[in-house]
Amino acid sequence: MALLDLLATLPNFPLQLVVAHLNHGLRGSESDQDQQFVQQLAAKYGLTCATERCDVRDLARQLRSSLEDAGRTARYDFFQRLRSSYQAGAIAVGHHRDDQAETFLIRLLRGSGTTGLASMAPRTAAGIIRPLLNISRQELHHYCAERQLPFREDSSNNDQSFLRNRIRHQLLPLLAGYNPSISQQLALTARLLGEDETLLDHCTESVFNQLARCGNGWVALNVQGLSTHPRALRLRLYRRALQSLRGSLQRYELRHFLLLDDLQQRNRTGAGLNLPDSTEAVVTGGHLLLAQRSVLQLPPLQPIQLPGPGIFDLGNGLSLTIVTTVGPPDWRQLSSSTCFVAPELAPFPWIIRPYAAGERLELLGMQGSRRIQDILTDLKIPRYLRAALPLVCHGSQPLWLAGIRRTRHALINDTSTQSLQITLCGTEKLPFFI
Repeated sequence: MALLDLLATLPNFPLQLVVAHLNHGLRGSESDQDQQFVQQLAAKYGLTCATERCDVRDLARQLRSSLEDAGRTARYDFFQRLRSSYQAGAIAVGHHRDDQAETFLIRLLRGSGTTGLASMAPRTAAGIIRPLLNISRQELHHYCAERQLPFREDSSNNDQSFLRNRIRHQLLPLLAGYNPSISQQLALTARLLGEDETLLDHCTESVFNQLARCGNGWVALNVQGLSTHPRALRLRLYRRALQSLRGSLQRYELRHFLLLDDLQQRNRTGAGLNLPDSTEAVVTGGHLLLAQRSVLQLPPLQPIQLPGPGIFDLGNGLSLTIVTTVGPPDWRQLSSSTCFVAPELAPFPWIIRPYAAGERLELLGMQGSRRIQDILTDLKIPRYLRAALPLVCHGSQPLWLAGIRRTRHALINDTSTQSLQITLCGTEKLPFFI
């Protein structure tokens, strides 16, 4: 109520305001009366009022979260949708200094690092602004009294089954016995940590851009590069990677980042870790790969017959392009995603298929043959991704394990006048080609 009055009556600084109220439906008629109160107040100021109802209790069951977390998720989803529909510049919320102190203690008790202890920022990248963050609850009560502003008390604020309420009514009064200005001091600490975060975020972003590779549903961090930095920065890099991947760190705690660091430090290929929100971490190809579980569960490649040159979708995010070209390539400069074949030595049709157990390749540049399984093990390709790798064959003869290794069969030579260029496309999107 104080925030609305302040924003609606700013002299010489007119704002176009929309009042937003989400009815959580948790307190029956009391919740409905809150909504009516807000609508009437918005009308008094001559402002548009947007309301919506949400079954927060049911949402908490779906998300397997607390009522507090579900309510927060529902509110900010509602606010962001309104911001988009009204093309608003910001979402102003009424958090004050005492809220900041409570948030600091909640995160301290739950085991947050310094990023979490910075608590609520005055302004966020998501467009949230908190104009009252340095003003105390008592000062706001005085403001409402002086301005004769009506307001309603949420009865659930006295329900001490909620952690925040226990902190407000039990812990903070206890700490005030040691320092009467405890709320102010905790909020100041959070503010200073927030300023440090701004600086550290710049450092983290710079290193992240050096060490990270990103694709659709995955982020990979170079393990060797990570090991050259102190743990404090590594933990921030994991946060940055997961933020990029998931868009939110709501279910993540300090212990998750410490587990990721332990995984990175051990650097054992194939070792993995289950994380919240159907996310997995695995060490592969010299990288710490963070990915949505669905990305790491690609369907096995189905055999495809290639009648001639063209573009062929492999059904797993990859495609193969075959064109007729001239002359031999410079093998020393050839990308791993490209192969050349002499058409007279390997006439169509060809087959693309997954490799078979025990199958061997007669590799370009070596005598004899090697098992494909051993090649992939040396390259640290995870076992659960191997069935998606395309093997290009002429009859029963493998020509190329696409994107991985070429064979010495059907190679063009100096006398060749034509060649078939095969290019594997889409590898930048899939995590096993990092």
